[in-house]
Amino acid sequence: MSAALGFSASVSGARVAVKAEKRTISARAPLRVENRVALRFTRMGRKKEPFYRLVAIDSRSRRDGSPIAQLGWYDPIRKESSLDAPAIKDWLSKGAQPSETVGALLKKALIMQ
Repeated sequence: MSAALGFSASVSGARVAVKAEKRTISARAPLRVENRVALRFTRMGRKKEPFYRLVAIDSRSRRDGSPIAQLGWYDPIRKESSLDAPAIKDWLSKGAQPSETVGALLKKALIMQ
């Protein structure tokens, strides 16, 4: 039972009624919902020939959802990439979080420390 409703306790074999305590309910602070932007890859190309675009996208969106901005591309087969460094730095300064793979690529390209 809840403490607000009261309960009975057993003390040395005898049942004793315990009164409910008065509780004050304080108002909670309003919930703050933060929409996070993520920098991640979206898969393009065809079967067995992947090609990725680097996009800024809402973190709750699916992998191939509609992006906010396209920031470059990466071809893992040819090991080539083209990145828009000023736009990427701008998104990072606004608080966008890169995925692990994108973070590794940005460090390799010396865009991020």
